[in-house]
Amino acid sequence: MGQIFGAIGFTGGAVVMTAFLILGARGQWKIKLSHEGVIVAAFITGQLYAQGGETFSFVADMSGGLSQAIQSSFGSAGNFGAGAVALLMCLLIYGLKPSKFRNGLFALMLPSMFTAAGGIFATLTHLISNLTGTVVA
Repeated sequence: MGQIFGAIGFTGGAVVMTAFLILGARGQWKIKLSHEGVIVAAFITGQLYAQGGETFSFVADMSGGLSQAIQSSFGSAGNFGAGAVALLMCLLIYGLKPSKFRNGLFALMLPSMFTAAGGIFATLTHLISNLTGTVVA
């Protein structure tokens, strides 16, 4: 079976999804994303960033740094794991008053945080990774 859009690649898919995310979040003409749509599009974009390699490694570095900062803020006596950071980010995304910029930024970092957390989070990330891989690879 042939490819519908031709060869896209992970980096190309990440660039296309970034443009879609920005245009959809602005929502000024034909492409309009709701607050939840921004979260989903940003999560998929973050997944493509992770698969895109070095070009988009800044997102993994940024989310890893944030996760480490949160974990280390509780000191050596605290036991604050990567799973707790991932849950905290999810609560912030869905619990705070909707902001497309903040939700998009947090959702871009979620794939890296989910992978670091392991468990069901990593399973979800690997499932979406496999799905995006079949579309863009």
